[in-house]
Amino acid sequence: MKVTFVYPDVEPHVFDWTGYFYVGIASMSAVLKTEGHTTSLIHIIQPISKSEFIERVEKENPDLIGFSSTSHLFPLVKKLASWLVEAKVEVLTICGGIHPTIAPEESIGIEGINMICRGEGEAALVELCQKIERNEDISNIANLWIKRDGTIIRNPLRPILDDLNRLPFPDRGIFDYQDLCHEREGRGTFMVSRGCPYNCTYCCNHLLREIYGSEGKAIRFRSVDNVIAEIKQVVDHYPFIKSLIFDDDILFLHRKWSEEFTEKYSRQINLPFSCNTRADITDEALFKLLKKAGCVNIRFGLESGNKEIRYKVLNRRMTNEQIKKAFAMFKKAGLITQSYNIVGIPYETPSTILDTIKLNAAIGVDIMQAFIYQPYQGTKLAELCKEQGFLKSGDFGPDFFSPSIVKLDTISPAQVLMFRDYFQALVRYYQALQRLPGGVSKFVIRLSDRILSSAAVARVLNLVYVPLHYLRSRRQALKLRKKVARCNVRESSSLSADKTGNL
Repeated sequence: MKVTFVYPDVEPHVFDWTGYFYVGIASMSAVLKTEGHTTSLIHIIQPISKSEFIERVEKENPDLIGFSSTSHLFPLVKKLASWLVEAKVEVLTICGGIHPTIAPEESIGIEGINMICRGEGEAALVELCQKIERNEDISNIANLWIKRDGTIIRNPLRPILDDLNRLPFPDRGIFDYQDLCHEREGRGTFMVSRGCPYNCTYCCNHLLREIYGSEGKAIRFRSVDNVIAEIKQVVDHYPFIKSLIFDDDILFLHRKWSEEFTEKYSRQINLPFSCNTRADITDEALFKLLKKAGCVNIRFGLESGNKEIRYKVLNRRMTNEQIKKAFAMFKKAGLITQSYNIVGIPYETPSTILDTIKLNAAIGVDIMQAFIYQPYQGTKLAELCKEQGFLKSGDFGPDFFSPSIVKLDTISPAQVLMFRDYFQALVRYYQALQRLPGGVSKFVIRLSDRILSSAAVARVLNLVYVPLHYLRSRRQALKLRKKVARCNVRESSSLSADKTGNL
């Protein structure tokens, strides 16, 4: 049978957005193909109309439509599913991904969604397709919730896959692989593990462990030989790949695995790569392994520069000294350092955000990203927001940069937007201040802190900045739509020319 995946992957703030490679869909496509099924992908990377979406579905003519969704893009999945109903498209639908896993009741309640998949989808999807093809009862498939005759069948979770080596390599061919965001720049994206052992309150990993209970391991790694074989296959098939991105939460988590990987990767692959790590596990030995393996870009979750926020609210128990030491180690070796930061965290104030900005300035980070805190359903921090009355109604925005549905008395939405929009500029500004002579530096930093934290600035921002922010966002979106329209015209023209030439 044929399964058509629908993957909403929209980044409204990026003009030339071409989408990410998504391992989840690629893995499920590969598994289905090994079982004799066919797959296709509708990769939605730009705004799409109802008529265009229905036309693409009808062209694919699938037996099953599989949506995959994050919490941010679930509102778009709702819209797409409703369009199927309105157009009377008679095809079974299933929705998987992180949002149906952590918010199953909301997800199964959507009109146009017949089933959801909680947790890992490979085995459940294969079983579903086999039973549909054989015209067998599908109501008792583990991991699936199914709507039938006005009721919901909530099947239990199946044990997670312990041995990731049993999975075929992800199917990159289902994507326009050479045109994707990273791949068009010669960077191939890989994942060698699943899970994370830490309990950050804002992240879904602790929630996933709670959902699986004793059945689930905190983290599973593929063997080094399996990873090396996949990389070789990808580089051979896509020779434009000249460097790698490992998207695992923490690549060098297990020392023995890391040592074996370093030895084999440096000898057999020897391509530069980037990866994620944590400051509190970075020591001299780990640093040497990463450097020897060929790491050129190291990414840390700094999140907050304020110890109280970091420890008590986010449950990230690392000191500023550990963060500074880890960054200094990699900076000294010439590696590109990158930090991830969150603004608008519960109990945050302008002063605590300035702590984050000043810590980024002190460590001299090369690349920094600032996200607005988003209360993902079921996470410990989202539950705290609910208990404290911090949540306002509404859907998530389309990405991590969108305004949050969290409303705080300690900082206004306009201030959060301002700090997010000008995070990098403020880091560079405080870096310059830190280089001034001691007494002058302290005076100007205190003055800057007072101005940026003041109630007067907050009132001005509330009156002026929010409208200007949204006006700028609308202009950017309009430019994007015009650019997409021009691209579509050029694509249509080249397709016509190609057809003419082929005739």
